[in-house]
Amino acid sequence: MGTKVKAALMGLLLVVAIAALALSRRPSIVLHVHAEETEACTLQTLDGRYGFTGQGFFTGSNTLPASIGAFVPAADVGVFVSDGLGNISGSDTLSDGGQIIPRTFTGTYTVNSDCTGATALVFTPGASSPIDIAIVVDDRGREARALQTTPQGAVFMVLARKIR
Repeated sequence: MGTKVKAALMGLLLVVAIAALALSRRPSIVLHVHAEETEACTLQTLDGRYGFTGQGFFTGSNTLPASIGAFVPAADVGVFVSDGLGNISGSDTLSDGGQIIPRTFTGTYTVNSDCTGATALVFTPGASSPIDIAIVVDDRGREARALQTTPQGAVFMVLARKIR
């Protein structure tokens, strides 16, 4: 190996070593991320006012699973307030196959230590029995995701973000 090649390799190794040292001086970032991942959730994690959008499909078919052709598109947008004690209320505007339906809702929710949970909501207008929804709380309560689980012919997901 020529002298110029050896010098270039040594220079490259020096740059790599300096970069490795510079990166190793940032352990607080790694520890901070690790702490967030292991932080337990509670009812208070989902506390405040949230804006949300939802989309999916509904079917009136009594045979489940329903065929794809039996579904109509649906979407909604709205707000809800959760009190950090397990109570929730809000309003939305639903488009059910193009039919626009303004609604209000109330219900209760649970949050497990692993940030999963559930809510049961009663919508007005709507059925008098609650709609069951699985939830996941994310980003220290700033965001939540939901999937309708009541087996009544719905494939509907919601993404909620805390309103500052």
